[in-house]
Amino acid sequence: MTTAPNAPSTALRAPSAAGRVLSIALMELRIIFRNKTVLTGAVLMPVAMAVYMFFIGADQMAGPTGMAIMAGLTLMIVTLLGVYLTATTTLATRRQELFLKRLRSGESSDTVIWLGMLAPIVVLVAAQLAIIAVGFGIAGVDAPTRPLVVLGAVLGFLALCATAGMLTSIYTPSAAAAQITTLPFFAVVVGSFFWTGFDDGLEVISRLTPGGALQNLLMAGWGAEPLDVSVAVAAVVLVAWVLLPYRIAARRFRWEKR
Repeated sequence: MTTAPNAPSTALRAPSAAGRVLSIALMELRIIFRNKTVLTGAVLMPVAMAVYMFFIGADQMAGPTGMAIMAGLTLMIVTLLGVYLTATTTLATRRQELFLKRLRSGESSDTVIWLGMLAPIVVLVAAQLAIIAVGFGIAGVDAPTRPLVVLGAVLGFLALCATAGMLTSIYTPSAAAAQITTLPFFAVVVGSFFWTGFDDGLEVISRLTPGGALQNLLMAGWGAEPLDVSVAVAAVVLVAWVLLPYRIAARRFRWEKR
């Protein structure tokens, strides 16, 4: 008795989750480089702002505290513009174009789609930050005494801006509206970053904010503050701020226009 050859497994033919993420990411990356407006906002503007910040503040930002503040300002400018604003604009635009709806009608899970849409933005900005860091080093800016702490702060803030962009895009009906809907998060992050530096008796509360946690980590990274339990608390706070907008966005995310 002859037996029919086994049919190839569907699982073997279907692309993996990682393959789908990569496919969506490459597609989104091509769109970014074709769109002059997005390209300017995601690449040219953050770098220009960082260079401007360096030449304006380099003389005043001396010592570990000054270096940590200058690094924080540069990180916030580049990442808020490059990741947060771009992620908000991109997701809102793709929703209006029904691109997200078409992606979801396929085999990709929600998480795969989000990773594919946001990964190229995050990687692009991470590359910018690396280039800026090299430029600062060539210009004579002191390197952090605890680079792993600084690296953790950078990665955490990149993730925070990505998940915050997911959440903000829910309330952003168009790309133009992103100029308004992103302002509250800009204000909260930048304001809390500076608030933590004031000795007003509310340091414990201020360090529970996203900007406060970021400043605490950067200060410790440059040796302006000791590596104590407050640094571990700041790391936990930053991770919590990454997860909070993601959890809310995962429940309320809109896949098609209103």
